[in-house]
Amino acid sequence: MNLSIRNRWLGLCSTTLLLTLAGCAVTPGQVAPQKLTDSAPAERPVDAEYRVELPAVEMTPDILYQLLVAETALQRGHYAVGLTQYYRLAKQTGDPRLAAKATRIAIFVRDKQAALQAAQLWVSIDPANLMARQAVSAAYIRIGQPEKALEHLEYVLAQENDGTERGFMLVASLLSREQDVQSALLVMERLVQSHQERYAAWHAYAHLALRANILDKADAGIKRSLHLNPRNASAILLQARIIQLGGDKDGAVAYLEKQVRFLPDETVLRLTYARQLVDVRDYDEAFKQYKVVIKQAPGDVDVLFALGLLALQLERQDEAYDYLNQARESGQRVDDARFYLGQLEELRGSREAALAHYSFVTRGDNLVEARVRQAMISSQLGDIDKARQYLHSLHVSAPAQRQRLFLVEGEILRGAEQHQEALRLYEHALIEMPKSVPLLYARALAAERLDFIDLAERDLKQILELDANNADALNALGYTLADRTDRYQEAYAYVKRALELRPNDNAILDSMGWVLYRLGRYNEAIKMLRRSLEISLDPEVAAHLGEVLWVNGEQEDAREIWKQALEIAPGDKRLLNIMQRFLKN
Repeated sequence: MNLSIRNRWLGLCSTTLLLTLAGCAVTPGQVAPQKLTDSAPAERPVDAEYRVELPAVEMTPDILYQLLVAETALQRGHYAVGLTQYYRLAKQTGDPRLAAKATRIAIFVRDKQAALQAAQLWVSIDPANLMARQAVSAAYIRIGQPEKALEHLEYVLAQENDGTERGFMLVASLLSREQDVQSALLVMERLVQSHQERYAAWHAYAHLALRANILDKADAGIKRSLHLNPRNASAILLQARIIQLGGDKDGAVAYLEKQVRFLPDETVLRLTYARQLVDVRDYDEAFKQYKVVIKQAPGDVDVLFALGLLALQLERQDEAYDYLNQARESGQRVDDARFYLGQLEELRGSREAALAHYSFVTRGDNLVEARVRQAMISSQLGDIDKARQYLHSLHVSAPAQRQRLFLVEGEILRGAEQHQEALRLYEHALIEMPKSVPLLYARALAAERLDFIDLAERDLKQILELDANNADALNALGYTLADRTDRYQEAYAYVKRALELRPNDNAILDSMGWVLYRLGRYNEAIKMLRRSLEISLDPEVAAHLGEVLWVNGEQEDAREIWKQALEIAPGDKRLLNIMQRFLKN
């Protein structure tokens, strides 16, 4: 915090203080003292903030001088001088504003004793001021005398007892600001002892204990509060939160379910219950609860939006469209609704409709993703130039987002078999982000497709220098060496390390099978490739397994593997090439 900001925080400048203290303008050339009551002899002025009659004080040259000294000291960072001057002026004039300012300066410079002294003076001048009472309470706690804070906190409670019992929460909020959490909680405990039958006292105590991260005391306090008032929705929510923080998410959900049955018309409880159901991935029940909420709160756009997303998750496309469209028509969260309507149309196979929805997303968190989806759809429709235009229309500065856009554009180019253009893109991106592991990996893949094996190997080894346990790089390097060179033992070592890191990864199992095949260990290779195929019926794995089976003399098994794979991926080029090579004879 720089000096000017600190001084603004501390309060009024000297001229403003003069005007407000005097209650009237001091004109140039004015020398004689002037009484504050001269302009309104019938009654003394009352300050709106402090709600107390201001004292009748003569604006003498001495007071003016002290004010100027105090403010000049603050402006120059001499806070001790400013504090002393304001405290003397407050004591001399009895003006609560000066006492308040002295208190704030003392708090700011962390002079605990001075803060207590100034706050005590403030309370003596303006005993009904709740800010003064809070300040003196805090001061007592900070000097290690929490019991002396009780009298002032009780006063705050008495003044705030308007039927809502918000005073207890005000006290808890005040105490929660203290660094000495144990002392603050001790004060609250003593306060609660005097109000054993007040549910709000226990509720506030539980809040404070939770802020202190003492879950057992928070739990005990909220249980006592709910015993006194079992229909208090905010206390029920706090109890659920305590259960969840204790590590029992399912228990919190079960508790909320019970409370929703007990208080079915409490919308806030049902809404929280629905959100908790989403957290534990019980989407069906969450959807049911949100449908009840929308009946209790018709037109709530956030609830409509949640229903739309849940319907999408549950593949209830017609309902998803209805809820998201209602959210869009509300005029709120329009960009979000359009984005998810675009996703819905993609699921339906309506690419043009999806593009139209995405085009209406012009701001918000989903803007980048909307343009990415437009680019991907355009590439699927064969318009690569348009796809790239969508990506280039985005102006992002965050490194993570820029990396994402480079990767998406590269993926589009590689999908269109424009590997040379993809390689140029990655080279440009890596000038900007030379240590980006995803970009190095992408360039390695593009380089391998262009037969630049040295470049692919160099990029993959650079990744391993940055992250020695990068399983993807280990796997890609091992597979490339086995497939495109005769360095089989070296390839085996890389894939073996990758498999140790991810023993059930079907791609790594496939690579190991291929390395073993290159090493002439056919039976081990077949076993490894079958394991990979059991995890995922990938056409490339099927192509590999069929080849090994064929070379191992198991031609009928090879034909059957290829046949099954063709039913799933009838146009896969690698699979077709392998079959053509071995079946032509």
